[in-house]
Parts: sequence; C-alpha cells; structure tokens
Amino acid sequence: MTHHATIRFRLSGVALAPLALSAAILGCNGRSGGDSPALTEPTQSRQVVALGRLEPAGGIISISALPGERLKSFAEGVVEDATVAAGAELARVDSFDLRQTQLEAAETKLDMSKKQRERDRGAAAAQLQQALATRAQTEAKYQETIAQQEQLQNLSEVAAIAQEDYQLLERLQKTDPELVTDHQLRRRRNAADRAVNEYEAASAAYPHALEAARKSVEAAEANVTLARKNLELAENLDQTVIADIERRVAEKSLDQSVLRAPNVEGGSTEFKVLRILLQPGEFVAQIPILELGDVSRMVAIAEVYEADAKELVVGQSAVIRSPAFAGKFSNGNVGDAGGIRGKVTRVGSMVASPGLTNRNPLAPSDRSVVEVRVEIDPADAAATAEAARRVGLQVTVEFDEQPAGSASK
Repeated sequence: MTHHATIRFRLSGVALAPLALSAAILGCNGRSGGDSPALTEPTQSRQVVALGRLEPAGGIISISALPGERLKSFAEGVVEDATVAAGAELARVDSFDLRQTQLEAAETKLDMSKKQRERDRGAAAAQLQQALATRAQTEAKYQETIAQQEQLQNLSEVAAIAQEDYQLLERLQKTDPELVTDHQLRRRRNAADRAVNEYEAASAAYPHALEAARKSVEAAEANVTLARKNLELAENLDQTVIADIERRVAEKSLDQSVLRAPNVEGGSTEFKVLRILLQPGEFVAQIPILELGDVSRMVAIAEVYEADAKELVVGQSAVIRSPAFAGKFSNGNVGDAGGIRGKVTRVGSMVASPGLTNRNPLAPSDRSVVEVRVEIDPADAAATAEAARRVGLQVTVEFDEQPAGSASK
C-alpha cells in the first residue's frame, strides 16, 4: 500500500503549486543530508494536516455466526441504512430450526420431570404416613400384650381358688359323704383343671406374644425410618435440575442461531445497519454477515506522521474536510471556511504503517503514523448527520495551529 504524507503548513489559506507543495512536504519530514539545524527545527507554530477516515465513535461492529453455518434469513426491516434497537434480532442461520426442536424437546422433558417428581414425592409421603400408622398399630398391640400380664395374674388367682375349692369339697366328702356327692366333686375338679390349663396355656404363650409384639414395633419403626429417607431423597434428589440444565443449554444453543444487535448496559440503544455482506442461502466464512454502528457520535481517525504527533494535544481543534461533504460542510481549501469541526480526544501511542493512501505522488512512502482521534461534537446534529452519511470516508483533517511551546512533549 502506498503511504500518505502529513502536510505541515506554515501559512494558511494559500493555494500551493505542486512544486511548492513538494518543497513543503520534503521540508517538514526530516533533514536532508548536511542541512543545518535551522532548516529542520521549527521557529514558529505550524499546522498539521493528515489523512483520516470517518467512523462511529464506538467503532464498526461486525456481526457474524459460526463458520460453516448458512444464513437462513434476515429479520423484518433489517436492510442497509435501517435503524435497529440494541438487542434486536437481526438474522437467523439454518441451524435455528433444529435447535428450536431440541429446545422444545428439552422443555417437554423438563415438564415430565417435574410431574414425575411430584408423583415420587406424593408416593413417598403416602408411604411415610402408612408406615406411621403401622407403627402406631404395632405399639398399641405391644402395649396390649404387656397388659396381658395382669390377666395372667388373674388367671393364676382363678386357678388357685378353683384348686382350693376342689380340695375343700374333697375333704368335706371324706368327712360326710352324703353332704358332697361324687358328681359335685367331679364338676369342681373339672372346673379347677380348666382354670389351671387356661393359666398354663396363657402363661406359656405370653413371652412369645410379647416378643412378637416387640419385634413388630421395631419393624414398624424401621419402616418409618425408611419411609422418611425415601421422602427426603424424593425432596433432595431433584431430577428436574438436570432437565432444566439441558433446557438452558438448548436455549443457549438456539440463541447461537439468532444474530442480535449488541445490548450492553449503559451502551448504545440503537444502531444503523452500515453494510450487508451476505445474503440468505450463503455460507458464513471469514467475512461478517453485516456491519453496524452507532452513528449518534462520529469521529475521524487521523493518521498523523510520527514526527508530527508531538505537535498535537488533547482538546486541540481540527477541521475535517472532504469533497463528498455537501452544503455548508462542502470542501474548501486549507484554512478556508467549510468542513466539519472537531476536537482531539486522543493522541495514540502506537506507531504503525499507514492504512490510508495519499493520492499525492510526491508524498513520502516510508513514513510511520500515529492514530489521532478527532471527535465531532455530538450536539452539532447537522455535522454528525453529515458524517454519518459517509461512514468509512477518507477525509483530510486539518489541526489548528498551536502557539509555540504548547505542543505535547
């Protein structure tokens, strides 16, 4: 690329002939052999002129998708020069339909997981209530079995009384056989035997019944513990968490198929569509799909020769000129009226090769430049609008002369 020159003018508003312009260029870009210091050191203030380009203050924003995707469609109203809101949908790629289906499947799975979890929690709660009821029943049975010990004492007392009654009748018959018949004695003996047998049977069964009741209580308590753990597991082991993660992944994946305008808190609220570089049906490669910019604030990025950068300071006034400007901003000669006014907001510290081409064939081609940012007053709506009509336009930036000794060191 052919490098351009930054022209230093000692006089303003004078049309220079080509030869005089050459001399001015050669005289301000370094010494030539045996020149004396008086020829290379400025003795008064001087004006710096550089090439620049117009762009939004926030830069040109490239919108693209993953390489290999194919552009499906643009959102309604997305055309060149259209204004779009921050966060608005710009376009979709072909993978949108597939990813939307995946999202719907993930949402269905999440809904089913929630219902399944509710069923599991309900079943676990019902099992706990049943286990509690069974435990209550077994505890009541255990207490009832313990209470049978008093019945055993009663049966023992009944058997002892029946035995005493039989023995009393037996002694009485021996003393007076006519007073107690054999039939009466047998009946009393039978009653005594039944009482004894009933006591012995109950006494023999009681320890087993008590042990069985105790074990039933322990088993019921274990069932209650298990039911509580199952309910706790149903509460804590939430399968919907995994399903929700899958849904969010599918949602993010779908979002990758939708191109949107930037939406940063405190940032721009709307953008202008500067260029559309791909059309629906084309595959995404290295170039962006479209470019946006917030043209409510415009700047000129001037490429100033490294040797001239020291002449510029933040706050210094400048005029941006171009033959493409219309009306009161139409181009004039250096120092004339017209052009768009701006101020230096930053003098770069990075030295690089120029990116703009100087059409002057006499301009040096071996110079390095520093980028200087010149901001157009956003309150000047007409100037901002004129610059916004020509984003990327190559312009000439004239920096106002600074008094001697005021340049940055």
